[in-house]
Amino acid sequence: MIFDTDIPSMFGKIGRTDLLRKLFPKTSLLISFEVYNELLRAKEAGYDFVNDLLEQGFGIAYLDSELIKEYEEKKIKLRNIHAGELTSILLSKRDGMAFVTNDSKAKRFCEENGVEWLDIIDLLRLCYRKRMLDRRGIEKVVREIEEKDRTRITRKEEIFADVV
Repeated sequence: MIFDTDIPSMFGKIGRTDLLRKLFPKTSLLISFEVYNELLRAKEAGYDFVNDLLEQGFGIAYLDSELIKEYEEKKIKLRNIHAGELTSILLSKRDGMAFVTNDSKAKRFCEENGVEWLDIIDLLRLCYRKRMLDRRGIEKVVREIEEKDRTRITRKEEIFADVV
């Protein structure tokens, strides 16, 4: 499973990167080298959660020469997708892994390329369904993310919806 910058950043800012490891205890959790560099910039800005990610067992994935060539070809056409997202999606596609992001353009690109994606709603729903957090705990996480990441999480009702 490969993560974009946004989701680890959200959980990191509230001190809950542990939830990502607990959600997927037997899964390889990866970030691309480009995402790692983005996270290092966050660390330079005063956020210390990058070390927490590495302590949770996140690995760093690198493009090989074949993927670098594909990256260079695609990046010219895809101005709306950042380097971290594009490299992560290419790695996800090659290795048959899911990509974790909140970026709508990256999700669309995943769909066009047959790459499974998960977003913050999916992760919080899994936390709820696996009983890692109760409703109150999820609501607290959502409030903290919205406050500390200065974002708005939409579709909250989907977290608690029954599975059809």
